[in-house]
Amino acid sequence: MKIGIVSSWIDTIALFQFLNRYDNEYLVYCDQTNFPYWEKSLDYLLDCIEKKGEFLTKKWAEIIIVDPVYELALKYSDKKLWFRVLPLFQEYLQEHALKHSLVGKIWILSDFWSFSNIQNLCEKEEKNYKPTDEQKSIKKFSYPFHYRVKSASSRTANINDLWVHNPYLIRTMKNDLRYFKDSYVDTILPMHYHYFRMQRAIKSFFNFHKIRFHDFSVVEQCFNNLVEKSDWKYWVNVWINQPSEFLTRNKQLMWLMQRGKTVNVDIEEI
Repeated sequence: MKIGIVSSWIDTIALFQFLNRYDNEYLVYCDQTNFPYWEKSLDYLLDCIEKKGEFLTKKWAEIIIVDPVYELALKYSDKKLWFRVLPLFQEYLQEHALKHSLVGKIWILSDFWSFSNIQNLCEKEEKNYKPTDEQKSIKKFSYPFHYRVKSASSRTANINDLWVHNPYLIRTMKNDLRYFKDSYVDTILPMHYHYFRMQRAIKSFFNFHKIRFHDFSVVEQCFNNLVEKSDWKYWVNVWINQPSEFLTRNKQLMWLMQRGKTVNVDIEEI
């Protein structure tokens, strides 16, 4: 299967932590021109993503993976690209995050820019969810769900520039987590794939029986549920709208895409 990916390279690193285990052909549009995304409006970004999605569609991509925020935004927009978007995060949200919520209190982990858009999108998506019998039997269960939001100090720029095991970055992340530990939320909902790169620090901070964070293995499970296994040869084609030296200098991303330097990656500047 040919799978298209539209993201900045930081989200591409996160996705290839499991995508490189599956024999598909990946068509990656690495968008650096519009990075960081939080400086642009949502409508502008959806237009950009649709154009990049159309570019990958012309390269015969059968489905497109985009960041969770834009996946939900495309669903509730008039963009034609939505019909090709893989509902990866929606599967994660409906079948795991909301389904295993203990008392109906959700923490949205995101940067400041996304708050004005994310909560509305989550509330729209929530209308497609029906509480389980177990959730209905819990007296303290809140439905509609209650959301807690706070601007994360460990935003994309930090995870982008620093090693994910950097002590400063871990302390900053845990400082953000402490706020939600004290606010009695029961489920953590990361709205960008790059937060899963910090999943070890997040999981170690919380007691799973009280506050639940479903890690990247759950996203991989959702991917398996949505994408049929194929006999395609593993291959990666990358298009980048900045000088390609920027990409090749990122050893971690190249190592992941190359399956430990056993596969060549085609890179083309556009």
